[in-house]
Amino acid sequence: MAKVAEKPTRRVYTPHKAGLPPLGDYFGELWRRLDFAKELSDTNMRAANTNTVLGQAWLVVNPLLLAVVYYLLIVIVGRGQGADFGQITGGLFLYFFMSGVVTACATSVTNAGSLILNMNFPKYLLILSNLYLALRRFVPTLVVYAIIHVAYQKPITWHLLWVPVVIMLMSLFAAGLGAMTATWHVYFRDTAQFLPYFIRIWMYISPVLYSAEFFLEHFGDRTIGQVAQYVNPLFGLFGVWSDALNGNPVQGKFIALAVGWSLGVFLIGSIYFISRERDFAVRL
Repeated sequence: MAKVAEKPTRRVYTPHKAGLPPLGDYFGELWRRLDFAKELSDTNMRAANTNTVLGQAWLVVNPLLLAVVYYLLIVIVGRGQGADFGQITGGLFLYFFMSGVVTACATSVTNAGSLILNMNFPKYLLILSNLYLALRRFVPTLVVYAIIHVAYQKPITWHLLWVPVVIMLMSLFAAGLGAMTATWHVYFRDTAQFLPYFIRIWMYISPVLYSAEFFLEHFGDRTIGQVAQYVNPLFGLFGVWSDALNGNPVQGKFIALAVGWSLGVFLIGSIYFISRERDFAVRL
């Protein structure tokens, strides 16, 4: 019987276009590979020497020294008006946590170029890895703040239960914003160069060194004050944060702004990142 010749198999490779993969499969794979994100976080922590005693100490000393400097500036320039060392320290610790996530995520894709080219994995693991690393670095600063909170005899009330809620919302916000900047940096490599300046300016125009109530008291009746509290994504988050630390009832407006901005930025940033990640290998 004559053998029938088989036709050769043809494969046509086309470039990936922007679009979301099947999300069920994607998140299933993301869940199964969470250990990979943890190991990557451990590797980055060892590379930065932040798993050593001196490394952990510097994570606390750096923002603490800045808090002292800003406190002295407010005392000298503002003649003591609004000077609250506990408020400044707590605000800086939380802001440095957020900015640390965003800064690390910005270059996470480009720095993992070899990994992306040689392995097939959900790239959002890079975002989760940097978020997990930032949370580990944030824990020692919380311990230091707790000591400052007690030393300055700030109130210990049930309102402090809002602290973990704010940390969770800030984590979502930072992950979403970090995913956005990571995507932008793949296409526009100067993103990471401008980011530190943007982060520093953002800190000055947000209620980090002062409470949200202090801002509204002085600027709330002006147009800039009325607009800033809704346009600035950090206003609600730091409003809840400062109210909780100062033992004040948390305003419902701050809660709504914090939840809305955090979930909105997280969803938009994550979807944007995932929809573009299949194009990363071509751009690296």
